[in-house]
Amino acid sequence: MAISAAGIIFSSLNNNTHSRLTGDRTVAAIPFACRYRLIDFALSNLVNANISNINIVANYNYRSLLEHIGSGKDWDLARRGGGVKLISPFQTAVNADSKMFTTRMEALKNMKEYISEFKEEFVVMMDSDTVLNIDIADVIKKHEKTGAAITIVTQSLKPGAVMKTPRMMISSVAGRVTDIAMDQAYNERNPEISLNIFVMKTSYLKLLIEEAEAYNLGSLTSFMLKNCKSESYRTYKYSGYVASIYSFNDYYAHSMELVKSEKARDSIFGKKEFPIFTRVHNSAPTAHKSSAVVENSMIADECTIEGTVINSVIFRDVVIEKGAVVKNSVLFHGTHIGKNANLNCIVTDKDVFVTDGVTLSGNDNMPFYINKKAKI
Repeated sequence: MAISAAGIIFSSLNNNTHSRLTGDRTVAAIPFACRYRLIDFALSNLVNANISNINIVANYNYRSLLEHIGSGKDWDLARRGGGVKLISPFQTAVNADSKMFTTRMEALKNMKEYISEFKEEFVVMMDSDTVLNIDIADVIKKHEKTGAAITIVTQSLKPGAVMKTPRMMISSVAGRVTDIAMDQAYNERNPEISLNIFVMKTSYLKLLIEEAEAYNLGSLTSFMLKNCKSESYRTYKYSGYVASIYSFNDYYAHSMELVKSEKARDSIFGKKEFPIFTRVHNSAPTAHKSSAVVENSMIADECTIEGTVINSVIFRDVVIEKGAVVKNSVLFHGTHIGKNANLNCIVTDKDVFVTDGVTLSGNDNMPFYINKKAKI
């Protein structure tokens, strides 16, 4: 029996923490893993669960996101019924106070007219800056079986782990949530961390929005903190690889982790039954010239490599000229590295030009970022 569920993806909740990468794009459109955008992972997780009514909630700077998704055909979402829709804050005579949102609840209030038309029994809500490959269909089945009000996908946090911003930390017994707290570090009282994937019945979400409006609640998190001991909340513990990309440094660290860890790559890209889809480009293969040296790197199509590339992520249409050395770096689409240039711990945005002989270096804890279309 097919699962009856709609999907909601929040595309821009952490724009301010990614400021170097979101100057002219939303978080969901940030390039990742040499040929993908962050939105691809959330979209693919929903599509692999046969969810075809997917709503992407965006605030601003979403031109590149629109271009990437197009009609949705690359995810098999170009359909007459359902498909993929991008929803932005809008005003009507009835909804004249609609404004840019900063929380999930504000976004849900803005799109309540869309939600009121959902025919599906369940709703899956996801953020776009959490990279993982999860069986969403199994999450929904477990949610239905337990009869929970909300199922929260979690992961066990390692002792000593510290985050830069407060996250939703959870304690559970046999899958039932016993406590929720906001914290920035591992706490043995709440050892699970929310991955910001929530499953609930559509009818419950509608009631939740009504209550939030009645009591002027502006945050889904605050709603859950208030109700976690009176409502039946359950957890679905995920044990695979997760890249939570909440800052520029997170982006760089997880990019390097994917390059260096075969286990991480297999957890994301090695599941044949759960492929990760992206926009298809009809491009030529990468040309590795006789002088090229490539070690332990992820390289997309349509590149020209004459120099040395080590522990790096190279997007499409990048040129690395003879004698150039690129180490521990991420080069976005269209970057050109001149002869005998030397890069270490660098992230270049699109269409950057590094001239001959230039040496640039950051370090693992503070990678150096070069703005889009800059010439160095």
